[in-house]
Amino acid sequence: MPLFKTHCFLFILLAISTLVCYHRFDQYQQTGPELLSGDWKFRATENSRIDITEKGLNLFSSDAKTGANAHRDIAIVKPGTVLLVSADVKCDNVIAGKQSWNVARIILAQNDGKQDRWNLPHTAVALTGSHDWKNYRKAFTIAPETQKIQLLAQLSQATGSLQIRNVHVYPVHENEAYQSARNIILPAWGAYFLLFAGSFLFMDKRNILIRLLLISIFASIIAGITLPGDMKNQVSSDVKIQLDSESAPFKAAIPWDLSKVWHFCFFFLFGLILSAMLDKTSIPQGIIMILLLAGSTELTQLYIEGRTPLVSDFFIDAAGGITGMILIRLVLQKNTAHISGNM
Repeated sequence: MPLFKTHCFLFILLAISTLVCYHRFDQYQQTGPELLSGDWKFRATENSRIDITEKGLNLFSSDAKTGANAHRDIAIVKPGTVLLVSADVKCDNVIAGKQSWNVARIILAQNDGKQDRWNLPHTAVALTGSHDWKNYRKAFTIAPETQKIQLLAQLSQATGSLQIRNVHVYPVHENEAYQSARNIILPAWGAYFLLFAGSFLFMDKRNILIRLLLISIFASIIAGITLPGDMKNQVSSDVKIQLDSESAPFKAAIPWDLSKVWHFCFFFLFGLILSAMLDKTSIPQGIIMILLLAGSTELTQLYIEGRTPLVSDFFIDAAGGITGMILIRLVLQKNTAHISGNM
């Protein structure tokens, strides 16, 4: 495997640097007091319920036509102020409605005195399905002419349950040290990925088309992990809603999170083609390369806006790649044995 030792050394160096900088420098620094004011306001219906708890609130709905909605006022601040919305969120069995925004969500709405300005960024959390407790943070810049700000928790024409606790909204500014670290670390990982892809061109086995196919799959993996969180969630939500509305059998056959299926399938293809290009003696190096790629794609997400690396995703990626490698080796061995038996 070309540049194998170089890949391993650079991965260790970048992984340590990324983790140290991420835990050393917070992205946002609080510059003012908590801005949430008053209590949660809501209106229950026959098929929905909202329970206020000591630390937050729980929303339940069994009717997609009505859903469940609650809101809370935020003290007005001057235009240009950056507000950070932070909350611990859990949802269970949330079934999305017809539109992409018909999900379980927390949004920050800015009103100009006449109407809510939905053309501005407003989604802090948007979820479907079931997700365990996780902290979500999203920053919003207050636009000129904003006269009223509210935080809304919704099952927006969706069914299921949404649980929220430890909700905070306060003014912040981005830490300059964090910005500097991000501006160094992301290009460094980009250079690492270019080296990773470039090494495939120097592999001796197979023709150039196979190498280019491997690089194309690799590029698809990198493109997927560099999507900002909002865009990734929007794409996933649109695809899921389309499948839910047009293909009930498909939904029943594949009940998992589509993003996880995407992770597994692309790494499966990557591992399958990589293994076909390697000699039998180089397979252990190929497995390590799969692990390096899975680890590096997760670490990079620490500095991608709205993305969160997950240990479970690392194992899904690694499992997909290694499964692909094992499968193609079994096929090649079977074909070799068959040819030998016919000679």
